[in-house]
Amino acid sequence: MHLRPSLQVRERSPVSQAITTIFPSPVLQLLPLALDAASLRQQVIGANIANAGSVHADGSAWQPRKVSFEEGMRKLLEQSRITPPGLENARPRVVDDARAGSGIDVQVVGLSQTVLHHQALVKVISAELELLSLASNDGKK
Repeated sequence: MHLRPSLQVRERSPVSQAITTIFPSPVLQLLPLALDAASLRQQVIGANIANAGSVHADGSAWQPRKVSFEEGMRKLLEQSRITPPGLENARPRVVDDARAGSGIDVQVVGLSQTVLHHQALVKVISAELELLSLASNDGKK
């Protein structure tokens, strides 16, 4: 049985939109996108693992998928276009992964890396919000 889940990036939450509007920090502009990419990557890897070895109705094998994000972000950073319109073009996307050797073991390693990356991003966001909290409270907790 072939599963084709709907994998897409959710719209940014009102809280995320408010934070990036009130505090236009480049870090707070980039980190929500990076978290979206990590979340989507976890979903895609899960689908790849679930569908490994499955076959489409037409007899073709399941084609693993991956998330494309870092390359687009790298281009934006090189062009110094970290603005809201530029960032919308850097949203993570799901694409076919034609690499050889994308078996379950490779997928599990990718999932482990993604979990660690997600945890690091959450820590950075927490630290950035703590700094903003200190600044808004004149350095008092």
